[in-house]
Amino acid sequence: MSLSAEQIVQNAEQLPPPPKVMTDLLALFARPDVDARSIADTIAADLTLSLRTLKVANSPFYGLSKRIATVHEATAILGFRALRMLVLAVGSAQMMQLPPALRASMGHLLRHSTRCAMLARLLAETTGYPAEEAFTAGILHDVGKIVLAQTNPIQLPEHGAQANWIIGSDVSAERAAFGTDHAELGQALLRHWKFPDALCEAAGRHHESPETQSALCALVSLADRLADTDLDNGDDFPPPALAPWVSRAMGDIALPAPTTLLAVIAEADALARVLEADA
Repeated sequence: MSLSAEQIVQNAEQLPPPPKVMTDLLALFARPDVDARSIADTIAADLTLSLRTLKVANSPFYGLSKRIATVHEATAILGFRALRMLVLAVGSAQMMQLPPALRASMGHLLRHSTRCAMLARLLAETTGYPAEEAFTAGILHDVGKIVLAQTNPIQLPEHGAQANWIIGSDVSAERAAFGTDHAELGQALLRHWKFPDALCEAAGRHHESPETQSALCALVSLADRLADTDLDNGDDFPPPALAPWVSRAMGDIALPAPTTLLAVIAEADALARVLEADA
């Protein structure tokens, strides 16, 4: 008998522990009166997260002329918004660890998640939705793949012996093989970690029909598809296949131009390379 997503998460022994520092930070980010010092204090109290955050802050991605020595200094130099993006990206990469047999796919998982996060933030800014919540939902949307990686066989039988299903998102094949899929598992995992309901829902429903989705989930779903769409092929824009998701996520607001989307994707890829090197 197949186990439910909740049962798989409860029974998994190789998953990372609930990231208390991330839930603490998300609670702080949700407060309208939060100040940068409180954020920096919370990050600094977690040695692993603070060290990794400083490592990425001092990487060529930011191109700073002086070395940042503390998280509080990073807040002053990078600014609150940039630090928030950085710590969420670093913290999420810390959670999304694959077993040795699938480590070659880590780069793809981080690249796609980072693309989705930064595209979701752009779309949210364009439509007036809270941009940082969209970024967080985007970077966590595929977290359920680490549950499948830790608890199930490496390949899906339907895809052939050499196929790596971490790279794909064939939820129908996942359900046929495991009785659940990475979206359901992501929602169950984030609930288990006590993440906010909106983030849990975005992870769990980003492959559902757009007309049934919340505003946040629709933004993440569109970003998820744009992340792997050829936007530089000269064809009609936006791609007709994405029309239902564009309509649900954007309403009457025009989708950003392909050049803008490609610039965001390039920035996301650069950040993902730094995160992978630090993973």
